[in-house]
Amino acid sequence: MPLKDTALLRFNKYTWDLYKDSVKGRECIDKWAINDFPDNEYSWDCSSDILEKLAQNDLGKYIVGLKVNWYRLLKDYFVKLGFNIDDATNIYKNWIHEGIFINEFKIIGKDNFKHWTIDVRFFSRVLYSSFPEYFFPYTLDCGFNKFQKICEEFNITIPEAPKKKAWLDRATYYLDLCESLLEFRKINSFTPAELCAFLYDFAPNVLHELEDNELPNPSKVWFVGGSKYDFEFLDNAINDSTEHWQGNIDSRKGDIVVMYCVSPRSYIHSIWRVIGDGFADPFFYYYSVVYLSKPIKLDVHITQKDLECNSLWSNNPLVRKNLQGINGYPIKYQEYLELLSVLKFKGQNIEVLPLIKPTNRLDTDDLKDERDVEIRLIEPFLELIKYRPKDWIRQMPVKMGRGERNYPDYCFGANPARGEETAKMILESKYEIKTQKELQDAYFQAKSYAVRLQADRFVIAAREGIWIFIPKNMTYKFDDYFHCNWVDIENPDILHKLRQIIGKQL
Repeated sequence: MPLKDTALLRFNKYTWDLYKDSVKGRECIDKWAINDFPDNEYSWDCSSDILEKLAQNDLGKYIVGLKVNWYRLLKDYFVKLGFNIDDATNIYKNWIHEGIFINEFKIIGKDNFKHWTIDVRFFSRVLYSSFPEYFFPYTLDCGFNKFQKICEEFNITIPEAPKKKAWLDRATYYLDLCESLLEFRKINSFTPAELCAFLYDFAPNVLHELEDNELPNPSKVWFVGGSKYDFEFLDNAINDSTEHWQGNIDSRKGDIVVMYCVSPRSYIHSIWRVIGDGFADPFFYYYSVVYLSKPIKLDVHITQKDLECNSLWSNNPLVRKNLQGINGYPIKYQEYLELLSVLKFKGQNIEVLPLIKPTNRLDTDDLKDERDVEIRLIEPFLELIKYRPKDWIRQMPVKMGRGERNYPDYCFGANPARGEETAKMILESKYEIKTQKELQDAYFQAKSYAVRLQADRFVIAAREGIWIFIPKNMTYKFDDYFHCNWVDIENPDILHKLRQIIGKQL
């Protein structure tokens, strides 16, 4: 059964009613129904210049001592303006483009897209307090992955997150989420407070029961950098210390992270582990986020000078660029082994440091038929790239023409509903592909399934290896594929690439 179907089974009126009638559920819903926040929650110290300008613009009532109650100031402003749900998009975009000025005092300047994006937690709380029938409070700090997971599990359709440099789209993305959640709320007859309780209590508790806390073997090594503002945290970090970091979206749970302290330290400080897949957070300034934990502080340090003088590392593009752009930079496995060698030479006990365990070489000599290929090669490989049997459907019936039924070998992210069959990816297995003609025949067969099921990629697998086809400009080409044999996946860098392009994603 596809993941989305199992999620719908977990969320039903019975379980929701049980939650609403529980003490914890009632307390959470009542908390959000108050629809206001303490005056001191969003009051901040301000310079004498700002305090003076506020007073000059008849806004002195929002000043308490040296603090300004920005929450109350903005809420009063929004409530006074009023709000029309039918014109929500134009109103919100007008605020962004024209800025917010109260009695000639500038709260937010014109076209300040970054301000609306980064401070969405503040603005969304004010807007929810002002107009709860449309807006919702987005409370997650570098936690967009959790929000995505909730939406995926409970069948809430949200638009794809904007690209990193699309600041206007990132600024208006919160509005897109409001639209999606408003539709979800109406379908399920939620009050605004019930929606908040669902997002921030009910759904996280359901997902927590599904979490696998075991850290898998690492598949890749990455660099990240810590500035002088991070030094205290890094020096005092213990095994359970956890923090989000600017990293690489392609990092995966279990991966190894090399923490480099930038100037004035300029040395490798510690080795960490990634505890959740990397993700894009449109409301995080740096966009790419990883969560790190399990630090091992080094007894000796590898300096920037050491890297520049090392025969292998001296040719690394990052080192040649003076380690600019270090956050999320991929480290090849041989380069990581070289770091361990240098650390050992300097006196570090490298036995305590994590390693990537190579996959076992797969013997293909005694394979007898296509099912042997599936059981001994394909399915163990799928496990390596994070799939489980529940993630695919074997031999899914697909109507291809009048009275004609076909059965793709593996369908991933599939909807098997008769007449509405779709899949995100298909894999077609063969016993062997020894000639170009055999590969071409398999290509046309797999391509026909991919087109029929609206898949965005397809894979052919045989005892000789795997071939991955991804369309460009909505078009597949026979000679445009990525190929590797079963021995190649012993290379951690190749296996990581496979996880990137066809592995199970968030």
